[in-house]
Amino acid sequence: MRQPGHLLILIGGHFANAPRPQKEAAVAVATGFRVTVMGTWTDEGLSKEDLSLAESLGVHFEPLLDLSQSSIKSLYSKFCSRIARLAYRRLGLILPESFGASARMMLKEARRVNPDLIMVHSEAGLWAGRKLLQQGYKVGVDFEDWFSEDLPESARKARPVNGLKKLEHHLLHHAHLSVTTTKALSNALTQFSGCKRAPLTIPNTFPIVISNDRTRDARTTQAPVKFYWFSQTIGPGRGLEELAEALAQLTGSWELHLRGNLRHYADWYEATFSAIPPNRIIVHPTVPNKNLSQASSSFDVGLALEDSQVRNRDLTATNKIFEYLRSRLAIIATNTKGQVEVMVQCPEAGIVITGSRLEELVNALQFYIDDRAALSLAKRAAFEAASTTWAWSRFAPQLAKSLESASRSSAC
Repeated sequence: MRQPGHLLILIGGHFANAPRPQKEAAVAVATGFRVTVMGTWTDEGLSKEDLSLAESLGVHFEPLLDLSQSSIKSLYSKFCSRIARLAYRRLGLILPESFGASARMMLKEARRVNPDLIMVHSEAGLWAGRKLLQQGYKVGVDFEDWFSEDLPESARKARPVNGLKKLEHHLLHHAHLSVTTTKALSNALTQFSGCKRAPLTIPNTFPIVISNDRTRDARTTQAPVKFYWFSQTIGPGRGLEELAEALAQLTGSWELHLRGNLRHYADWYEATFSAIPPNRIIVHPTVPNKNLSQASSSFDVGLALEDSQVRNRDLTATNKIFEYLRSRLAIIATNTKGQVEVMVQCPEAGIVITGSRLEELVNALQFYIDDRAALSLAKRAAFEAASTTWAWSRFAPQLAKSLESASRSSAC
């Protein structure tokens, strides 16, 4: 049987910040593909990390755009993006840059490379993917998110939502492979498209990188319970406002650990957590994805406070909840459809908030402060779930088989 050939993975940003493409690349290499990854650089430090990561995975990385440097090319790209925003806002005109600065470059570079299979992972990739399909290339799409259904309604006015829906509908029908994060999202995308072929569900789970060290459960009742939340950005609209209200009602010994960048949200942060003693909250810097599990494993309870009012957030299950599981943290999760899909398979690993969010959030936080034995049991159950039910080794073969098949198939 011939080798699978050359896989091109197109992403919207840095490879180092893209866990799903990283896992996809690793699986493809193990399957026998020659893999090239192309993304956009916006940060000089992350650019170096991209190259180092690619080398460690045995793949080739090329930047589509380098926006971290001041050059004619980067200035021109930023100018085109600005024109696209103005054109859509004032005229309703959708340009390729409306979907992302690198859209045209994705199309150009994919043609140049001429791979056996192209996987796209971003809004810009949807635009390039449709063009490439029309030109006879084999294209797969990873719906890491339901792009047209992301963000609150108030934040979607400047987004070409209808254009995104048309791209999604076309790719769901014609792409050689469709992948997404949960069965709930797969079912919703299938209903949206009317395509008989449902996207393959590959959850955002991870390989285990820490040991099952039970000595970390041996906290005294006097030691603070360490609640933990992480994201690239610490800011509004991520469930932290309600968390701050809940924390103000707690008794006993606890700390909140936040990992991420405050960026321009320092004033929001001070106002949101003004009722909490400063020594109770510790803000940690971001770390490379490869170090995230180790950096997260010293805490006790992971907070997955997704908003069910945003349809994408309701249906998907993000990296966050799986990162908590493999880092051996008990979980407090809001009852989005995607997170319930995860937690129903490991109910002893944490608490799902099902009713009045604020009241139940307070009760869940207080429960783990008061009952350290239950906390220890939940942490053990979380790691057990990450090692068995949600082990990456269960899903990697499905992805490998699908990539290999797509590289040899015709569209549906």
